[in-house]
Amino acid sequence: MRIGLRWWGTGLLVALAVAWWLVTDIRRATATLAATAQTGVSSDVAPLRATLVLSLGEQIFKTSDFGGGGASRHPLFGSLPRGVIREHQALRELLRKQNVRVLDVRDVLNSAIRNARRQGKLADWIKQTFPATAQEALLRSETLDADSILNFRDDHFYARTPDGLFDPLFPGLPSMYWARDFAISTPKGILIGNGQYYRRSLENAAARLIFRFADELKPFPIVFDAAQEGVHLDGGDTIVLDEKTLLLGVGNRSSREAAAKLAQKLQLDVLAVAMPPADKQSGLNRQLLHLDSIFNLVDKNKILAVPFFLEKRFNENNPLKPLLLGLAAQMDAMRAAQPEREMSRPDDVRLTVEVMPQVGWVTKYEAGSGKATPLNLKLVDYFRERGYQVVYVGGEQGALPLDKYVTERAMYELRWQGANVVQLRPGRVIAYEHNQHTNDALRRAGVEVLTFPGELLSINNGGPHCLLMPLVRGDQ
Repeated sequence: MRIGLRWWGTGLLVALAVAWWLVTDIRRATATLAATAQTGVSSDVAPLRATLVLSLGEQIFKTSDFGGGGASRHPLFGSLPRGVIREHQALRELLRKQNVRVLDVRDVLNSAIRNARRQGKLADWIKQTFPATAQEALLRSETLDADSILNFRDDHFYARTPDGLFDPLFPGLPSMYWARDFAISTPKGILIGNGQYYRRSLENAAARLIFRFADELKPFPIVFDAAQEGVHLDGGDTIVLDEKTLLLGVGNRSSREAAAKLAQKLQLDVLAVAMPPADKQSGLNRQLLHLDSIFNLVDKNKILAVPFFLEKRFNENNPLKPLLLGLAAQMDAMRAAQPEREMSRPDDVRLTVEVMPQVGWVTKYEAGSGKATPLNLKLVDYFRERGYQVVYVGGEQGALPLDKYVTERAMYELRWQGANVVQLRPGRVIAYEHNQHTNDALRRAGVEVLTFPGELLSINNGGPHCLLMPLVRGDQ
């Protein structure tokens, strides 16, 4: 009996010690972030101190993907290849070696759920976010956690209706590992995004929950909620230039109206950059998906940009134009010769040529008033006028024939996210290792490039910049 009591007492002491350690660790983490969060992100090239990520694990094997924005997606065939887990772990290891504090969405979502439940707010969030499955979810509300919502838990995913149909408790958040998109840290506070597509809007709802209720994120106030403002906003379109200025890609995934409202509410200048128009969908809308797909800051006076789309000099003589029109003409001839065959249609290619000149134009929305002033400049022209050095995706043409350079270097590495680098500090970035020509061009320009394997991650049109939601940047 004494032995049992002794072991019981020891176990209680160990449990109390673990509980104390957990509470202390959360308080220490919160205090550390609070000490550095006075300016949030003051510039996208300032030293990266802390970031949110969503680590990839066994949730990638489960999918009920629908409403994700792709007409060709089948709800049971949208899962990710196993190798993305390894690639994502390599990114996290790089961040650890660079002394970047990494907070996992899974952990802060658990913290938020606990606090929201304790405050009586969790049920309302579930009803609002998951109305189709809320009734069943609320029957298990005391057992719900981050793994339920992120589809780690078999018992909450492989559920059935009374008549035997598959009925997952939550539809999951299969794209939330693109952490850049759901929220953005700025000098003024946190912006909660608002994705165009249903599934991505769920990520914004999860972001709203964690920034309202997670202990670790208390130092970061929400200052702009795009859904409440009635505009679409993705983090991949949003770049913090400095403490007074945001860049915002508009027209494809983020609303132009978002630029004016951000300028008014945040008292920041917003430079809106025209992206492929959403009302004229072509292949360009996917390849030039977000602003960070085609442009990034890489040093205090250096930018990385896709060639041909972001400079006025290419508006009339874009070298992609004869290539694309030639392909369209050849497609016409093939269809005429074999009309019974199923073939690609040339209309999409010609529409790409039509909208290319519309991309890249900069409009300034003034802090406070939101007044719009077209600058009659494209984005690279704007930065070149201010003395920035331009590094091109795919590197320089050099002695390569133009068509070969366009096809095999510039557009090839654009497709595989050559522009989508994430900044560790001025002059140091993380990039996918497979974009060799872009990485070499950055190094020749004096930028240090750290790489990790990302061929599988890049299949879904995202890069290192997409995978992080930087919380704190600065010299603190």
